Amino acid sequence: MSNPTVKFRPTPAFLLSLGLLLVGVFPFPGGWGRAVRLSLRSPEISRADREQSAGGYYEGLIGVGDGRDELSMRLLGKPANWANIHQIDAIRNLPGDPLQFELKPNIERTLFGRRFSTNAYGLRDRPTTLEKPPGTFRIALLGSSMDMGWGVGTEETYENLLEDWLNAHARKLKLSRRFEVQNFAVAAYSPLNRLESFERKALTFKPDMVIYSSTLLDVRLLEIYLENLLKTRVRPSDPRLLALLDSAGLAAADLRLNGKKDFANKPRVKAKIGPILWPMTDAVVGRLADDCRARGLPLVGVLIPRVSDTDENTRRAEQVARHVGVAARHSVPMIDLSASYDGQDPAELEIATWDDHPNALGHRVLFKGLAAALVKNPDIYTKLFSVPNSSASAGAAREKEAFTDGHDL
Repeated sequence: MSNPTVKFRPTPAFLLSLGLLLVGVFPFPGGWGRAVRLSLRSPEISRADREQSAGGYYEGLIGVGDGRDELSMRLLGKPANWANIHQIDAIRNLPGDPLQFELKPNIERTLFGRRFSTNAYGLRDRPTTLEKPPGTFRIALLGSSMDMGWGVGTEETYENLLEDWLNAHARKLKLSRRFEVQNFAVAAYSPLNRLESFERKALTFKPDMVIYSSTLLDVRLLEIYLENLLKTRVRPSDPRLLALLDSAGLAAADLRLNGKKDFANKPRVKAKIGPILWPMTDAVVGRLADDCRARGLPLVGVLIPRVSDTDENTRRAEQVARHVGVAARHSVPMIDLSASYDGQDPAELEIATWDDHPNALGHRVLFKGLAAALVKNPDIYTKLFSVPNSSASAGAAREKEAFTDGHDL
């Protein structure tokens, strides 16, 4: 008697996995391959799943985490020679320090075919001096990897494009003022890292204005930061931040580590710190705003997008509203650039199909949006150039003049 034939019926999950495998293995063209990969993703994926996946990417970027997302990133086309910021020897850890890590000074690397360099002070930027030259207006930029410029050359970052334009526009106005935009952004820096960097580093350069960059991934970056803080038993020094952390109700049993030096019950830790992430973000902006006001420093907020379907309009509205609300609560003017990439092909703006950081063109788009917003805001424009620009119509006229001054935008 022969065995009955068993028909194999592939499940949707099997087909999805097979499709991702094939698309990850075969070298399809970037834009088409990206479209296929996106079409293979489940339309029911939740925001939490998307942010968890993105968070895993950033854990990999700075060299922490258990690598659980490595297979999925390989399936989405990540090449074997991709390196995180530790693997290119660009980061030094700071054990027991609330800053946790920083860029090494004076490095020269080639990353994705682009020059990745830092200056003598460990800034992803051009050479500078600690002492501010006479007649110089300094702007401190606080941010994470999009602002640091992951995957683009040092001269291609929106921060350096902005510096070039500010100086070109000042020359057009026949001003003797010279501008320096100093980049204190570091990959995977959370809001708390940015605050630490401002207080310990940026202030030593005597800035005249501060730009605080936020992203729609900030809450996830803050979660990673707090987990590392708790693992190393480092406590925030600010009483407001310390009170928020204590309000999470974490007991000694919650903080027990396993053999991999991760929390033995990580879901419980995440569940307890989850409710404090937005209040902590709010408290950071409040502390920064208070510090800047006390020093007479203008503070400008900017919301920077990823080149990602998860940052599209219908998905980002809630988080954009929260970031704008936080800024408004602390009277910080917010420049919302979250729509900068709407209606454009992501394949032309991201550094790779598997990496949604903006490429050189993506940084140019951000620069144009930021420069236009600075020009149109009469208060900010006056602070930058000491030229009155008191009305909306004047702002529009000034924007047109600024962007036709011969500087290649």
